[in-house]
Amino acid sequence: MSGPTVVIDRLSATLRHDPAEEPPAADRLRGPLRHAVDGALESALRGLVLPPGHWCLARLDLTLGLDLARPDPALARDWSEAVAAAIERTVCEGRAAALVHYRHDVELLADAVAGLAAGRRERLWAWRQTGILRPGDPAPDAAPGPALLAALERHPQHAAAAVLRAAEDCGLAALDRAWGRDGWQRLAALVAGRDPASEEAAGPPLPDSGTRARARALLAGSRLAALVRATGLRRAGPTLAAWAVLVLAETDPASLQRSSARLGLCGLLADGLRTLGGAPALPDPEQVSQLGELPDTGAAAEPAGSGEQSPAQPAEHPDAPPGRDAPPQEPPAAIPPRADAAGTGPAPGAPAAGDPDAQGPVRAPRQDGPPAGEPAADPAGGAATGWAGLLFLLATAAQTGLPDRALDEPALAARPLPWVLHAAARALVPALAPGDPAALALAGLGPDRAAGLLRAARATPPEQAAVSALAADWARATAARLGDERHADDPFGAVAAVARRPGRITAETGWIEVHLAVADTDLAVRRAGLDLDPGWVGWLGAVVRYRYV
Repeated sequence: MSGPTVVIDRLSATLRHDPAEEPPAADRLRGPLRHAVDGALESALRGLVLPPGHWCLARLDLTLGLDLARPDPALARDWSEAVAAAIERTVCEGRAAALVHYRHDVELLADAVAGLAAGRRERLWAWRQTGILRPGDPAPDAAPGPALLAALERHPQHAAAAVLRAAEDCGLAALDRAWGRDGWQRLAALVAGRDPASEEAAGPPLPDSGTRARARALLAGSRLAALVRATGLRRAGPTLAAWAVLVLAETDPASLQRSSARLGLCGLLADGLRTLGGAPALPDPEQVSQLGELPDTGAAAEPAGSGEQSPAQPAEHPDAPPGRDAPPQEPPAAIPPRADAAGTGPAPGAPAAGDPDAQGPVRAPRQDGPPAGEPAADPAGGAATGWAGLLFLLATAAQTGLPDRALDEPALAARPLPWVLHAAARALVPALAPGDPAALALAGLGPDRAAGLLRAARATPPEQAAVSALAADWARATAARLGDERHADDPFGAVAAVARRPGRITAETGWIEVHLAVADTDLAVRRAGLDLDPGWVGWLGAVVRYRYV
C-alpha cells in the first residue's frame, strides 16, 4: 500500500548556535537543506503513517539539535526524519490550530464550494494547498462563482455530489447568488456532459405513465428538491432545467447518462421544482392533453422564504389510488429462503424474507430511533453489517448487463435504478433486512437518503419477475467469476459466500467505503478480483472503495 502524498510548500531554517562555541559559517545549513530537498525528505515522508484522507497543515515549527560536525547527508537524514515525525505526531494528536482534515475528495470539494459561496475564507489556504484552487483561476474574493466552477471543472465526476453537499451546508440561496442562471447552466452542462438549455429548446419527448411515476419518485427522494421547497426560490426555465439535471444526478445518475431517459425526465423534474418553489406549473398547452397528470410532488406551494420544509412524500405507484399512501415495499424473491450446511440461509423456523418480524443483520430499533424498517443514521465510523461483501458484486455487474439491462426493461420503467439495485440485493440475499447498510450501499445510498426508497410501493408481479431474473443472472455471473465447482449448481450459495462477511459501511453522497478486517481477507474473492476497488462508478454516482483495516 502506498503512503500518503505530502506536499511542503516552503521549508526554511534558522540556525542558533551555542554562544560558548565558535559560530558556524552562515551557509552551514545550505548543504543539508539541499540533500533534504533532493531526496532525504521525500524518503522520510514516504514512510509516514497517517489516517486516510487529505491533511492540511498551515505551519509546523520544529526545534532540532544537530551535530554540525557530521556530514551533510547524515544531517539531512536526521532533519528529514524529525520533520516527518513532527507531522505524524501533529496529525495524530490533532493539536495544531491550523489543521484541517478532509476524509475524501468529495468532502474537500464540497467544503470549498460551500465556503466560497458563503463568503468564508478561513480555509482558503487549505483549498490552495490541496490544489482545489490553483494559480490562474478567477480570484475567489472578486469572483467566487467562476472560481468555484473552475474547481468543479477539474473534478467533473464529483461536481454534482459536491454541490449537493455544499447546498446543505451553506444553503441553496448562497449558491444561487454566486452563480446565477449562467452559472447553474454551466454546472449542469458539466454534470450532464451537454447543455441542458439546448435540449430544452429541442423539446423533450412526451412522457409516458412510467416516466411520470419515476419523476415523482425522484422528486420525493431528492434532497435538492427539499432545499428548493424549503427556500422557496422561484427561478425561470433555464435554471430549473439545470436543477433538474442535478436532481437526476443525485437520485438516478444512470438515467442521466442516457439521452432518452434524461430528456423524458428532466422536463417533468423541472416542472415539479417550479411547483416546489412556489410557482404554478407551466406545462406546454399543446401537450396538456397528452401529458396527463403532471408530476405530483406531494407539496403545496409555499411562500418564498418561508423557511419551513414539509416532509418528503413517498412516490406514488402507477397503480396506486391518487392521494393514498403506497403500501410498504416488499422485495422480489429470486428463490425461496433456504437453510444449508454453510449457514447461508435462515434456520428452519426462522421468519421468511419480507416478513415484518424478520430480524436482519442491523441493530434492533430503539424507542427513540427511526421507524421500524428504516435505517438509523450513518455514524461517523460507518454502519455495521454482516453482509459487507455484497458490494463485491459490483465487479460482476457489467457481466450481468447492468445498468443498461435495468434501464431498458419495460417492466421497470417506473422504477429508478437505485430501487432496482436494492430489490436485486434482497433477492440475491433473502436474509437482508430492507435497511441493511449493504443493501442500501449497493443502490448507491446511505441511511440518510433511503427513506423514499424504503417507503416505495411494493413491486408489481411484472417488476418482481424482472428483478428475480436480474438477480439470478447476477448470481450466475458471480459464481462463474469465482470458478468454484461447488457453486456450479447453486449460484445463490456463491453470492452468500461472497457477501456474508462483517464490516462497516460509510455511504455518503458521492462516496462509499466498505471497511473490512484484514483477518477476513478471502483468497477466493481476491483471486477472482472481486475486492478490487471499483473507483468511480458513474451509474451509482459515487466512488466505491474497500479498506482492509
